[in-house]
Amino acid sequence: MGPERTGAAPLPLLLVLALSQGILNCCLAYNVGLPEAKIFSGPSSEQFGYAVQQFINPKGNWLLVGSPWSGFPENRMGDVYKCPVDLSTATCEKLNLQTSTSIPNVTEMKTNMSLGLILTRNMGTGGFLTCGPLWAQQCGNQYYTTGVCSDISPDFQLSASFSPATQRGVNSVCQ
Repeated sequence: MGPERTGAAPLPLLLVLALSQGILNCCLAYNVGLPEAKIFSGPSSEQFGYAVQQFINPKGNWLLVGSPWSGFPENRMGDVYKCPVDLSTATCEKLNLQTSTSIPNVTEMKTNMSLGLILTRNMGTGGFLTCGPLWAQQCGNQYYTTGVCSDISPDFQLSASFSPATQRGVNSVCQ
Protein backbone atom coordinates (compact mmCIF):
# COMPACT_ATOMS: atom_id res chain seq x y z
CA MET A 1 0.00 0.00 0.00
CA GLY A 2 1.22 3.39 -0.94
CA PRO A 3 0.87 6.62 0.97
CA GLU A 4 -2.62 8.10 0.88
CA ARG A 5 -3.29 11.68 -0.16
CA THR A 6 -5.74 13.47 1.97
CA GLY A 7 -7.43 16.74 1.13
CA ALA A 8 -5.85 17.10 -2.31
CA ALA A 9 -7.74 16.72 -5.58
CA PRO A 10 -6.23 14.39 -8.12
CA LEU A 11 -4.00 16.16 -10.66
CA PRO A 12 -6.05 15.13 -13.76
CA LEU A 13 -9.23 16.56 -12.21
CA LEU A 14 -7.51 19.89 -11.51
CA LEU A 15 -6.16 19.99 -15.05
CA VAL A 16 -9.63 19.35 -16.55
CA LEU A 17 -11.19 22.05 -14.38
CA ALA A 18 -8.52 24.59 -15.29
CA LEU A 19 -8.82 23.90 -19.01
CA SER A 20 -12.61 23.98 -19.01
CA GLN A 21 -12.62 27.36 -17.25
CA GLY A 22 -10.25 28.77 -19.85
CA ILE A 23 -12.29 27.42 -22.74
CA LEU A 24 -15.61 28.61 -21.33
CA ASN A 25 -14.32 32.10 -20.60
CA CYS A 26 -13.11 32.65 -24.16
CA CYS A 27 -16.29 31.31 -25.77
CA LEU A 28 -18.97 33.48 -24.21
CA ALA A 29 -21.55 34.79 -26.68
CA TYR A 30 -22.43 38.45 -27.12
CA ASN A 31 -24.39 40.69 -29.47
CA VAL A 32 -23.28 43.95 -31.02
CA GLY A 33 -25.52 46.97 -31.53
CA LEU A 34 -28.91 45.37 -31.05
CA PRO A 35 -30.70 48.61 -30.06
CA GLU A 36 -29.72 50.21 -33.40
CA ALA A 37 -30.20 47.14 -35.59
CA LYS A 38 -31.78 47.88 -38.95
CA ILE A 39 -34.06 45.32 -40.53
CA PHE A 40 -34.66 45.34 -44.28
CA SER A 41 -37.54 43.26 -45.50
CA GLY A 42 -38.99 42.40 -48.86
CA PRO A 43 -41.21 39.84 -50.55
CA SER A 44 -40.40 36.36 -49.25
CA SER A 45 -42.07 34.82 -52.32
CA GLU A 46 -39.27 36.43 -54.38
CA GLN A 47 -36.54 34.99 -52.12
CA PHE A 48 -35.62 38.51 -50.95
CA GLY A 49 -32.35 38.25 -49.02
CA TYR A 50 -31.04 35.08 -50.67
CA ALA A 51 -27.72 36.86 -51.25
CA VAL A 52 -26.44 40.01 -49.55
CA GLN A 53 -23.33 42.13 -50.07
CA GLN A 54 -22.05 45.22 -48.28
CA PHE A 55 -21.29 48.01 -50.72
CA ILE A 56 -19.74 51.47 -50.39
CA ASN A 57 -19.78 54.19 -53.05
CA PRO A 58 -19.44 58.01 -52.93
CA LYS A 59 -23.16 58.30 -52.12
CA GLY A 60 -22.95 56.21 -48.95
CA ASN A 61 -23.03 52.74 -47.44
CA TRP A 62 -25.43 50.20 -48.88
CA LEU A 63 -26.62 46.68 -48.42
CA LEU A 64 -27.18 44.95 -51.75
CA VAL A 65 -29.91 42.32 -51.50
CA GLY A 66 -30.50 39.63 -54.10
CA SER A 67 -34.06 38.64 -54.89
CA PRO A 68 -33.62 35.81 -57.44
CA TRP A 69 -37.32 35.09 -57.86
CA SER A 70 -38.35 38.72 -58.38
CA GLY A 71 -41.33 38.69 -60.72
CA PHE A 72 -42.84 35.56 -59.17
CA PRO A 73 -45.30 33.98 -59.98
CA GLU A 74 -45.25 35.18 -63.64
CA ASN A 75 -41.51 34.61 -63.94
CA ARG A 76 -38.39 34.32 -61.84
CA MET A 77 -36.13 36.72 -63.68
CA GLY A 78 -34.76 38.06 -60.40
CA ASP A 79 -33.33 41.42 -59.42
CA VAL A 80 -31.18 43.26 -56.90
CA TYR A 81 -32.24 45.84 -54.31
CA LYS A 82 -30.09 48.61 -52.84
CA CYS A 83 -30.79 49.40 -49.19
CA PRO A 84 -29.26 52.53 -47.59
CA VAL A 85 -27.48 51.74 -44.34
CA ASP A 86 -26.76 55.37 -43.36
CA LEU A 87 -30.33 56.68 -43.52
CA SER A 88 -32.96 56.28 -40.83
CA THR A 89 -35.34 54.61 -43.28
CA ALA A 90 -35.27 50.86 -43.83
CA THR A 91 -36.69 51.02 -47.36
CA CYS A 92 -34.94 49.29 -50.25
CA GLU A 93 -35.05 50.30 -53.90
CA LYS A 94 -35.25 47.77 -56.73
CA LEU A 95 -32.55 48.30 -59.38
CA ASN A 96 -34.64 46.78 -62.23
CA LEU A 97 -31.66 45.03 -63.80
CA GLN A 98 -33.59 42.07 -65.23
CA THR A 99 -34.76 43.90 -68.36
CA SER A 100 -31.41 45.54 -69.13
CA THR A 101 -29.37 42.38 -68.54
CA SER A 102 -29.06 41.07 -72.07
CA ILE A 103 -26.63 39.48 -74.50
CA PRO A 104 -26.87 41.00 -78.00
CA ASN A 105 -27.42 38.90 -81.13
CA VAL A 106 -28.70 35.77 -79.36
CA THR A 107 -32.17 34.42 -78.66
CA GLU A 108 -32.43 34.66 -74.88
CA MET A 109 -34.61 32.82 -72.37
CA LYS A 110 -34.62 35.14 -69.35
CA THR A 111 -37.91 34.01 -67.79
CA ASN A 112 -36.31 32.04 -64.94
CA MET A 113 -32.73 33.32 -64.98
CA SER A 114 -32.72 34.10 -61.21
CA LEU A 115 -30.64 37.29 -61.43
CA GLY A 116 -29.42 38.25 -57.97
CA LEU A 117 -28.70 34.68 -56.94
CA ILE A 118 -25.01 35.66 -56.90
CA LEU A 119 -23.65 39.01 -55.68
CA THR A 120 -19.98 39.88 -55.40
CA ARG A 121 -17.82 43.01 -55.35
CA ASN A 122 -15.84 43.91 -58.47
CA MET A 123 -12.68 45.40 -57.05
CA GLY A 124 -11.46 46.33 -60.54
CA THR A 125 -14.33 48.73 -61.25
CA GLY A 126 -15.49 49.57 -57.73
CA GLY A 127 -18.91 48.19 -58.61
CA PHE A 128 -20.35 44.73 -58.24
CA LEU A 129 -21.34 41.67 -60.26
CA THR A 130 -24.68 39.93 -60.13
CA CYS A 131 -25.40 36.70 -61.91
CA GLY A 132 -28.40 34.74 -63.09
CA PRO A 133 -27.20 31.15 -63.45
CA LEU A 134 -30.41 29.95 -65.13
CA TRP A 135 -30.26 32.33 -68.12
CA ALA A 136 -30.52 30.27 -71.30
CA GLN A 137 -29.85 30.72 -74.99
CA GLN A 138 -31.97 29.18 -77.72
CA CYS A 139 -30.14 27.56 -80.64
CA GLY A 140 -32.59 26.10 -83.13
CA ASN A 141 -34.86 23.95 -80.99
CA GLN A 142 -32.25 23.49 -78.23
CA TYR A 143 -31.74 25.56 -75.09
CA TYR A 144 -28.33 26.01 -73.48
CA THR A 145 -28.39 27.17 -69.87
CA THR A 146 -25.06 28.94 -69.61
CA GLY A 147 -25.96 31.68 -67.14
CA VAL A 148 -25.37 35.41 -67.42
CA CYS A 149 -23.58 37.99 -65.29
CA SER A 150 -23.89 41.76 -65.26
CA ASP A 151 -21.22 44.22 -64.21
CA ILE A 152 -22.85 47.07 -62.31
CA SER A 153 -21.01 50.39 -61.89
CA PRO A 154 -20.53 52.14 -58.51
CA ASP A 155 -23.52 54.39 -59.33
CA PHE A 156 -25.78 51.33 -59.88
CA GLN A 157 -25.80 51.48 -63.71
CA LEU A 158 -25.39 48.41 -65.90
CA SER A 159 -21.92 48.49 -67.51
CA ALA A 160 -21.96 45.19 -69.38
CA SER A 161 -23.52 41.73 -69.43
CA PHE A 162 -21.64 38.60 -70.39
CA SER A 163 -22.09 34.87 -70.69
CA PRO A 164 -18.78 33.06 -71.17
CA ALA A 165 -20.30 30.00 -72.87
CA THR A 166 -22.65 31.74 -75.32
CA GLN A 167 -22.97 29.91 -78.62
CA ARG A 168 -22.55 32.06 -81.74
CA GLY A 169 -24.02 31.09 -85.06
CA VAL A 170 -25.93 31.95 -88.21
CA ASN A 171 -29.67 31.56 -88.88
CA SER A 172 -30.47 30.32 -85.36
CA VAL A 173 -27.99 27.45 -85.71
CA CYS A 174 -25.41 27.80 -83.00
CA GLN A 175 -21.89 26.45 -83.05
